[in-house]
Amino acid sequence: MNILHALLFGLTEGVTEFLPVSANAHIIILGSLLKDNPELTRSFGVALQGAPALAVLFLYWNRFEALFRPGRTGLDQGTGFQGARAWQLMALVTVPVLVCGLLFKKYFYSQMLGPLPSVAGLALGGAAILGVEFRPKVVTSASVDAVTLLQALGVGLFQCLALWPGVSRSGATIIGALLLGLNRKTAAEFSFLAGVPVLLAASLLELHKSEAVRAFPLAFGLAFATAFVLALLSVSQFMRLLSRISFKPFGWYRLALSPLLWFFFQS
Repeated sequence: MNILHALLFGLTEGVTEFLPVSANAHIIILGSLLKDNPELTRSFGVALQGAPALAVLFLYWNRFEALFRPGRTGLDQGTGFQGARAWQLMALVTVPVLVCGLLFKKYFYSQMLGPLPSVAGLALGGAAILGVEFRPKVVTSASVDAVTLLQALGVGLFQCLALWPGVSRSGATIIGALLLGLNRKTAAEFSFLAGVPVLLAASLLELHKSEAVRAFPLAFGLAFATAFVLALLSVSQFMRLLSRISFKPFGWYRLALSPLLWFFFQS
């Protein structure tokens, strides 16, 4: 993989990973446009997921540091995101997708090698975002500290949907969080936190097993650094944007992009 292509992958991953637009779909589509090897594109995309995860770890260090502070345990009432209860919330939101990913890894990886499954996931995710945004909302949790264990488990189950390419991990978790009573900013923040262990695990596993990625150390290093910096900016601006807009523009964007890409790849 040449340096320019690697930088484009890093830019794409950094900007889109924590937005509900599907970084995976954009990476696969970019690889197809650049005529890169599909397997190398998939491996690069997965390995680069660690960069946005580290960016969120940096931006939300106070939340992750709270994991190691003493705190009360609660069964199903929000009692703060710290100590043992924070570990419970993080386990409930991440274990389902890790288990599902390990059980069905080969099947979902096979779907990532072509652009059309990603285009379909892009469209369905966009429709789901709009459906959730247009429905009446009942907010029961206005901060991450108020998220209940049952809500965390529900978001974790929704995160499993993101294994299908194009659905979007952040999109799936945000949709699930909104349906379960979190407000927009809390849904986004909890989605960020939920993504860190999942994305780091996927990235480290891919780096361990992928000779294709390790064959291009300079290109990957530059792409990783680019993705990290762009993710810092993307996440910060996204949270500022949510104080003024809903998730609807992201849903419309996905619906507008998917048919254009469908016709492009069919032609």
